Amino acid sequence: MLFLVALGIGVLATLVFLLTPRPVHPATVAVLLASSGGDRLDPVRVELTGTGGTAVTVGGVAPGAPDSRTAARLSLPPGAYRVTVGGSAVPAALSLRPDATEVLLLAVGQGRVVPGGIYAGVQNVNLGLQELSGRLAPLFDFHLVDQDGRPLDRTALLGRDTVIAAFHTTCHETCPLYTGLLLQLRRSAPDVRLVEVTTDPATDTPAALAAYRTVVGADWTFATGQADDLAEFWAPFGVALATGDTHASALALVDRYGFIRAAYTGVPDVGGRVPAALDQQLDAAGRRLLAGHGEGWGAPQVVDSLRTLAAAARTSIGGQAPAFTLDALDGRRVALEQLRGRPVILSFWWAGCPPCRQELPLLQRYADAHAGVTLLLVDPLDGVDTARSFTEAVRVRATVLLDRDGRVAAAYHVAAYPTTFFLGADGGIVSAYPGELSQGILDAHLSNLGA
Repeated sequence: MLFLVALGIGVLATLVFLLTPRPVHPATVAVLLASSGGDRLDPVRVELTGTGGTAVTVGGVAPGAPDSRTAARLSLPPGAYRVTVGGSAVPAALSLRPDATEVLLLAVGQGRVVPGGIYAGVQNVNLGLQELSGRLAPLFDFHLVDQDGRPLDRTALLGRDTVIAAFHTTCHETCPLYTGLLLQLRRSAPDVRLVEVTTDPATDTPAALAAYRTVVGADWTFATGQADDLAEFWAPFGVALATGDTHASALALVDRYGFIRAAYTGVPDVGGRVPAALDQQLDAAGRRLLAGHGEGWGAPQVVDSLRTLAAAARTSIGGQAPAFTLDALDGRRVALEQLRGRPVILSFWWAGCPPCRQELPLLQRYADAHAGVTLLLVDPLDGVDTARSFTEAVRVRATVLLDRDGRVAAAYHVAAYPTTFFLGADGGIVSAYPGELSQGILDAHLSNLGA
């Protein structure tokens, strides 16, 4: 009888435990304001809709980046949220986790949020602060028309990464190769916007561009305009208006926020072949360029650049960090797997990098104050003596690992130094930041790390 009573009490306790509502730990959204050189934002309404929902009006001082000001802090149930600013929905989404902080950056110019200037999530906010601080060059506003005579300006290129190529329809050498390259990119990077902009406005009217587009089998945008507008458009790329076969050629990569992220010049390698419609345009000199395989870059290199347009290394955020085992300066062998169960800050740097010298003491101070977090410094470029003398000079005591063949840096797709990854206790990549960390940027990443 006592057994049955005890069993009944146990079952009742279990049911009470299972049926009692668990507290939902809210998430936090910090709304930040920043500008390119100091500004003020006129009041604007920010709405978040999704699992829950809230709205707030923000405005006031927008410091010059990379500094920013927290204009509001919102507490919301975890879940996915869409963002609306000033009554207009924007292509920015936030995924909120319990007890974590996400950030929403509003880029301010002339008292308002600039077109395309809404950055959602730590990764994109990092990018926005770099862009506003002048580390990346903007594609200045322009006024052209497409092959159908419709206006084309900078705003039309926001929201998607874009490849822009210089060409004109009567070129018989490099221009057909550039169009051939874009045909290859259409297959290998179908989500990227492609645009060819003429350097010969007198010949390349909208009608001429539309006819060329049909002949070569292209489905992307071709643009022309007034001579002055085209000269202004191409000037930052070192390309002048031209009508003949001797002219500068260029291809530019512009990110979804309208900033120039990479540029290529000269003759691309299209694999020695182009479709028949383009092959027929080539003269003898053009065929020699085609057979010569260009100047060492082609679709694979452009696709690699596209994969890193967001400034953060494109290792999958939320995925598992690539495993490695490396030699440390103190002679130990250190495996990342050994650190499972505790957060890790993984910083890629080298001794010849001035921003690394500024950043490493900041990371060391954090590591000294937080014994539960491991700081690993990976050097893929220096030898033992150089790495040791450098870290001693900046008074760094964290574990320094030598990535002698650069394989670990390659596995993490590190393209610039310093680049820092923030790994959770489960070994997953929580976030990443390319460039020198400030205290504010570090704090934003660490809030998501739970450290």
